[in-house]
Amino acid sequence: MGLLERQFCVMLVANELAEGDSFQLIESVRLSLEYATLPIAFISGSVERGLAYNAMNAGATEVFMRDDLSAIDEFIAGCASAPLESVESGGVVLLVEDSESHADYVGHLCAMLGLQVEKCKDVQTALSLYRPRKYQLAIVDVVLNDIQSGITLVRRIRQNHQSRQPILVMSGYDDLPRRLLALKSGADDFISKPFSPEEFVWRVKKVLKSYAGHDRREAVLPLAAESMAHDFMHALSPREREIAAEILAGSSDKQIARDLGISYWTVRSHIEQIFTKTGALNRRDLMARFIGK
Repeated sequence: MGLLERQFCVMLVANELAEGDSFQLIESVRLSLEYATLPIAFISGSVERGLAYNAMNAGATEVFMRDDLSAIDEFIAGCASAPLESVESGGVVLLVEDSESHADYVGHLCAMLGLQVEKCKDVQTALSLYRPRKYQLAIVDVVLNDIQSGITLVRRIRQNHQSRQPILVMSGYDDLPRRLLALKSGADDFISKPFSPEEFVWRVKKVLKSYAGHDRREAVLPLAAESMAHDFMHALSPREREIAAEILAGSSDKQIARDLGISYWTVRSHIEQIFTKTGALNRRDLMARFIGK
């Protein structure tokens, strides 16, 4: 683990190591917030399905046979072409959550990312606190101990402030209508509770990364949006087309993985490539461009 003090774009782990257990190594990497989203390929010389299952369960992104060099090369090339992710430290998060225990959990994860947290429990308090550019990110629970829901807060922020600050919605209910309503109301992403630290880190990094380059790109993107909407599917690989269709239908990452029979981590990797190739900033932007606001 000492080498992980450096920054890498991908990690390859062999089934048989000179020292230690490969599955424990993968799990240790996944437990580190700094490397929670690092692509990990498990390399095996055996076709035993149990090894692949254990590797995926430990957190591997993909599993390859040792002699499948072309597939391994393609995987490495894809990871190398994606920019390394980082989160600007020192920002403040507005966390709207009425469960103290869950607010503490999210607050701890944000602190590990160098983000300060300002907490509140209801929509009216959140609206009184919110100012454009005051927060780097808003994290909003759907069901609050309040007559108004978190989705109402998202809608009010977008309508009243025309804010471009990112909003991550979280909910214990992972149903399609609720997820679609959150995205159409202005949320940038949706995460289902309970969630793992690595999923939370990945989603926070994605929404912050998309907005970090927004000002630089916004003059270019509107000019290209119409042509992108016309033929954006042609720029994608067959697998990316399948996943893009699922995104536009409102499916979650977990549901896409189940529907297509691939790993959760593989879905994440493909989604990043879809955003890069289409120019979309996030799920909400993709849906707004290609199925209307």
